[in-house]
Amino acid sequence: MDNKQLPIIDWELGIKLAGGKKELATEILDVFISTLAQEMIDFQQLEKEKNYTELLRRVHKFHGGVAYLGLPRIKTLAANLESDLKSNIMSNLPSQLTQLNIEVNLLLEHFSLLPS
Repeated sequence: MDNKQLPIIDWELGIKLAGGKKELATEILDVFISTLAQEMIDFQQLEKEKNYTELLRRVHKFHGGVAYLGLPRIKTLAANLESDLKSNIMSNLPSQLTQLNIEVNLLLEHFSLLPS
């Protein structure tokens, strides 16, 4: 399935992953989003420095965190990025990080439009 066919936020999945608690799902997503912009900057910097060991560590942690959120598009990208890093496939990193940044920006835009 094309990643674009997945929702930016899958609230039903997010709530399910939060034990059926909507407030908890929202709180977890809030915390995740509060660190997202800096995380993307850090990923870009680590790739630029070719610090692939640290990038893999950080992407692994990021992917693990995303697994508990209803963010299927970002989760798919994080999984692919982590897999390539583990396999030492570095040629795709710039385009993968660009795509991840695009999805993160879509999420931030989408999230800022939600009623409080």
